[in-house]
Amino acid sequence: MLVGLDTLNPSRISTLSLVSIVFTVIVLFPLPAWVLSLFTAIRTGVDKGVEEPRSRGDKGDGANPRSLSVIGLILIVGWLLVSRYAYLCPWLTGVSLAIASGLLVRRFLLEIEWKLAAGSVLAAIAQSDTNTPDQLIEQVTGLLYELSQADAAIALRQLDQVTAQSLVSFPPTALPNKLTTPKLFAEALTHNRTLFYENYPATPKAAPVLVAKGTKSLAVLPLRKEQTTQEQGAILLLWYRQTYLPSYQRHFLDLLLGELHTLLRLQTTAFRLEQLQARYNAILEIPQGVVFVDISGGQGWLNPAGAKILGLKQGEAEPSAIAQAMATLRSSADNQEEIAKQAAQLFSQPDVEIHDWIWTFSHPKSVVLSISSLPTYGQDIQGRLWLFNDITEKYLAQQALAERTTQLETANEQLETVNDALRFTQFSIDRAADAIFWIGQDGKILYVNYAACRLLGYPLNDLLSMKIHEIDANFTAQSWSDHWHILQECGSLCLESHHRSKTGKRIPVEVRISYLEFNGKEYNCAFVRDITQRKQAEKALRWEQEKSDRLLLNILPKPIAERLKQETCLIADRFADVTILFADIVGFTDISARMPPAQLVFLLNQIFSRFDQLTEKHGLEKIKTIGDAYMIASGIPTPRKDHAEAMIEMALDMQIAMARFNQFQDENFCLRIGINSGPVIAGVIGTKKFIYDLWGDAVNTASRMESHGIPDKIQVTETTYKLCKDKFLFEQRGPIPVKGKGEMTTYIFIDRK
Repeated sequence: MLVGLDTLNPSRISTLSLVSIVFTVIVLFPLPAWVLSLFTAIRTGVDKGVEEPRSRGDKGDGANPRSLSVIGLILIVGWLLVSRYAYLCPWLTGVSLAIASGLLVRRFLLEIEWKLAAGSVLAAIAQSDTNTPDQLIEQVTGLLYELSQADAAIALRQLDQVTAQSLVSFPPTALPNKLTTPKLFAEALTHNRTLFYENYPATPKAAPVLVAKGTKSLAVLPLRKEQTTQEQGAILLLWYRQTYLPSYQRHFLDLLLGELHTLLRLQTTAFRLEQLQARYNAILEIPQGVVFVDISGGQGWLNPAGAKILGLKQGEAEPSAIAQAMATLRSSADNQEEIAKQAAQLFSQPDVEIHDWIWTFSHPKSVVLSISSLPTYGQDIQGRLWLFNDITEKYLAQQALAERTTQLETANEQLETVNDALRFTQFSIDRAADAIFWIGQDGKILYVNYAACRLLGYPLNDLLSMKIHEIDANFTAQSWSDHWHILQECGSLCLESHHRSKTGKRIPVEVRISYLEFNGKEYNCAFVRDITQRKQAEKALRWEQEKSDRLLLNILPKPIAERLKQETCLIADRFADVTILFADIVGFTDISARMPPAQLVFLLNQIFSRFDQLTEKHGLEKIKTIGDAYMIASGIPTPRKDHAEAMIEMALDMQIAMARFNQFQDENFCLRIGINSGPVIAGVIGTKKFIYDLWGDAVNTASRMESHGIPDKIQVTETTYKLCKDKFLFEQRGPIPVKGKGEMTTYIFIDRK
């Protein structure tokens, strides 16, 4: 209003308007930092670096208690200026009074404002719907971050002696890592009060991680969820510029921290109560019926199972209703006399404990209850606890067991009448020559005779503690069930197997098994005979048979040998397309005259053994050797289309083999090879020293191709040439006189195409 009136006189502004403006600015608007520093520069720092800081940024929050000295200083300076410059007296006096009174009024109003804010914030926290302590801490940390105008707010929880964890951080980047050290808040926890460091980097124990982030001022608010618990931590408020907290703000933080501690204790208590209630409810869900009766006449109580047994509603119930329901239940029991005996003891001795009180019922269904009754004392409330346990299955099983025991006793008496006959039978079986085993359906050995113990080398008790798969290699624990079903269907089986003796020896045995039923039980009776000698004889026979077969195969082709073992008639087959090769060592007669017989036979054996290997390689059939001559056939006894080509390849390999032989033996042997193709008759003649041989003109012609051939060359007839000319190169030798054939056109092998 004063400023508005001054606008009517624009020539000057009145002193009163100026004083009003200064007063309003001082009261309502934040002071610049350099002005606020005049009120906070002189600090002594008490209580381990705990100082009175100022607020965040460049904003001032009011004067501290020492600001009165500054106000006095302003008044003195104003008085000195007035005494020297009298014309400024009204103006300076008014401004000085406006500044001094504005600071006082500002402080007064801020204290009121923070008290109101504290009440509002505490009410909001108390009415919040946070479910867990961590959520409550997060909410309070956010409020502190906003209201204190801090640059960062961090809630920490101690994990162990050397590690603390960041629960929540505003902003999220306030800490480089979520794990830090409890040293940040150890001192605050020790003193159990808020600590504030105005110049934190100058503090002797300043944390490097906070200083590195630029922390200039720090407030530490200790946290304990409960005074007796070890779970503790702190809320850190960080300012990245040197800051001062007035007393009313510190008081606000203390109030907020105290309310937080109270709520944490309440939440912890509520959580434990919920756990206790959950455990209590879980206990009450047991299948046994639980009924409590207050002797003083107070409300009784039933769990769900007890309420179902008595036909009442679960929970609280009148004692009279419980008594009536129990009387009704007792009157419907079958064993009234037994129940009455226990009841007399209960009524005559109030403190008696009764256990395993059996009540049996046959209607509407068979039920057996085991009832226990115990006196209870707790917090001056006397009562009696009834426990109802349904033991129907157990009770019936015990009765069945008793009946079965009686039946067994009767059976034992009957068995005594035939005891002598059984002893004689047992004596005979025990001393039988063959091993005898009685085996149960589960494979367990139920009985063995002495012969079985001698066979396997086990004492009698050891065998009776074993199962059949432990000694019989044919069975496993899994396959025995299948064997049992097969035996049930067949009635009896005879098989060969191996039994393992105690020393690990495998004994071949012949087993004759019979399926038997006796007194409602199933048995497997096995007669076991050691067939070691028989197996050795069979093995020797097989060896001789295999030896004979190998000898026969060494003389005859396998198909012919098989036919010869099955047929007694003459074996002779006609083959239309066969290639025959004759090979002769050139000059062998002269060589044999100058070489010892043993050495000669040795060299010849080496050469022909290599030829035998080549014969198997190319799938050809060696027919015979005559002196130094070697005869081979292709296309018998199994026909093949490439019989001529295969024989040419064989001849080439024979030349290579002879060249290598000469190289290693330092000899100069060479082959003369003749080949012809055509029809032949192949078979076995004679009954002694028989061989597989070939007959026909094609055989004679092949022999003439060798005898009229050229040393170290392969000579073929025109028939063979026509079969191989597409794959090999030949040179026509021209018509040559052939003994018994006249002139024939022959060809000399040159090379492969």
